[in-house]
Amino acid sequence: MTWKQIGPVSKTTLLTFAGCLFLSVAGVWGQQRWEIPQRDRHIQIDGFTDEWQGVPWVKLSPSAGDEGFKEGDVELRIQGLWDKENLYLALQWTDDVWDIERVRRRDAVWMTPDRRRRDRTLFYDYLKFHIRRSDYDYTFWMTPRIESRGPFGWHRLLKGYRGMETATSAPIVTARQKQDTATVEVLFAWKEMDIKPKSGRAIPLLLTLADSDLPGTSLEMKLEQLKAVRWRGAMSLSKTRR
Repeated sequence: MTWKQIGPVSKTTLLTFAGCLFLSVAGVWGQQRWEIPQRDRHIQIDGFTDEWQGVPWVKLSPSAGDEGFKEGDVELRIQGLWDKENLYLALQWTDDVWDIERVRRRDAVWMTPDRRRRDRTLFYDYLKFHIRRSDYDYTFWMTPRIESRGPFGWHRLLKGYRGMETATSAPIVTARQKQDTATVEVLFAWKEMDIKPKSGRAIPLLLTLADSDLPGTSLEMKLEQLKAVRWRGAMSLSKTRR
């Protein structure tokens, strides 16, 4: 259907449609809400998460019946705190088979044999932290540190309706490993993300946890085995202090 096939539309109809669209989008982002309390404790970005006791967390793990996953495949618990300068995250990441490799920003896109574009990071164990609005797009991919390798990651900030890239410093990341569990701490500077924090603000967020069980395997061989867990919702900057 083209716009020419649509007859005159009243202002009321357009406003009603816009309202429905807004409610639809808000409903999608509002499906899940992650409370981020204000920081009221010392946080040292050293990869140890002992000081995070009592802070609300979000869990990413496969649901029963998710295609490609098996029991005990992967699980990630992520906690957050904020203050006027920074956003702090703590991750506890468990995987039965680790598969991490450095993926540089310039190599982030891989062309499949049939010429389709795929995120190269989806072929390894990576977490994607993604904030997106109509005129704003912040992406951060990261791995844990496994057997003295990593953490690896890259970030990007696009601003404006044309998606112009803005120079910005990378988050501070420290990671450690104990057997099959990795812990990671991340510090995002609000200034570098170009976000003004305030109590009650809800920030739309998509988390993607990619899981690979095929270390040392070519991307072509992994193509039919790609799997990921996604969490879509909003980070809610709370007045509560923790």
